[in-house]
Amino acid sequence: MRIALISDFYLDYVGGAQSSIHEQQAALEAAGHTVFLVSCARLPRGMSLRAGDRSLQVRPTYTVPGVILPVVGASTALIRTLRHYFENNDIDVVHLQTEFGLAHAATSAAEQLGLPIVHTVHTFYWQSAGWWQSVITPALRFGLQNVTQRKFPRQSFTTRPSDNLLRNLTLSMAWRVDTVVSPSAHQAADLVAAGVDAPVVVVPNPIARSSRAPQPLTTTTALPRLLWVARCEPEKRPLVFAEAVLQALSETHNGFEVDFVGDGTELAALRTLTAGHPHIRVHGGLDHEAVIDLIDASSAVVLTSIGFDNQPMTIAEAVSRFRGVIYCDPKLSEGLQNAGELTRAADATGLASTIVSLVNAPERLIAMSEGAKHDSAVFSGETYVKRMDEVYFDALARVRSKPRAAASARLRLPPHA
Repeated sequence: MRIALISDFYLDYVGGAQSSIHEQQAALEAAGHTVFLVSCARLPRGMSLRAGDRSLQVRPTYTVPGVILPVVGASTALIRTLRHYFENNDIDVVHLQTEFGLAHAATSAAEQLGLPIVHTVHTFYWQSAGWWQSVITPALRFGLQNVTQRKFPRQSFTTRPSDNLLRNLTLSMAWRVDTVVSPSAHQAADLVAAGVDAPVVVVPNPIARSSRAPQPLTTTTALPRLLWVARCEPEKRPLVFAEAVLQALSETHNGFEVDFVGDGTELAALRTLTAGHPHIRVHGGLDHEAVIDLIDASSAVVLTSIGFDNQPMTIAEAVSRFRGVIYCDPKLSEGLQNAGELTRAADATGLASTIVSLVNAPERLIAMSEGAKHDSAVFSGETYVKRMDEVYFDALARVRSKPRAAASARLRLPPHA
């Protein structure tokens, strides 16, 4: 099958969605599918498009600073370009990975061609903070609706106006497609509750690539080593974890080590908070292979987000390398039946208490590693492809069974638009 993966994001930026897209591509291609990547890219000034070997890169109009979000409008010209690209490459299915302008343009092009459209929702749980939300949300709504050429529903999910807007942006995309894919069951349930009436299928994120076989953690005299890897942004809570680490290091007399990996707006504050401590290393952003090396060198991986994540790639990568995961959000237990350790509380004190208990009982870290070996099949490339083959062929069959004119039914608005 010939599959177009669509992303508004820069694929060279280190983030969970980008990692998932690369792993999906690797798993699908290993199974014999042909994958085309359509994404935003940092092209030279004056170049709007660049076609490569099974790729099409689009230069955004601008990039939102801080969140590094490329913005491209779903213009008639872009829709026409994507339609020709899909036609010329005999695309069988369009698989969206985002909800912004490029994804909507690709959806319009696919609708015109009668192609099945699948949408992986990487997060429905947008989070932001600050008094400015209610002030800028009307302007943000206007801008996003202009970029996507869509009107959004106005459902209320949180007390934060901008978060509600972004969740409704996700809904506006999910309402246009033939099948929605959620990497987690808890997000799938929330999407259905929000009014998504297309089939919502749970397919965990895959880990398909590995330069070497994973090895379980074994008894060692070395200090336990914890790895935190994520974007250094408030929703991932690196500073909360750093506070917990400093507390736990004091209580255990420097009885463990920690590596922080990731770039973002809180990186400078993280470095300031941990400066000079010999048992804490703050690496900043690293490439995929370097992250794998650090996972293999770790005793466990730590995930500190609360209420934000759907199914972090951190879990898939750690478990696939046979490492346990210390986590704070009870909703993130999928794939961690045997590999996970839920913290006693989500704050710094609860995190520190959990770390101290594990450092003082290293056999529990070894048991988590053995549990990860058992759980790892959930995230295998083979498991992912088997599930996605079912999704693709089902969506294709349903689209082919509809009259051509039925594609216009996708253009309806969600409730409360």
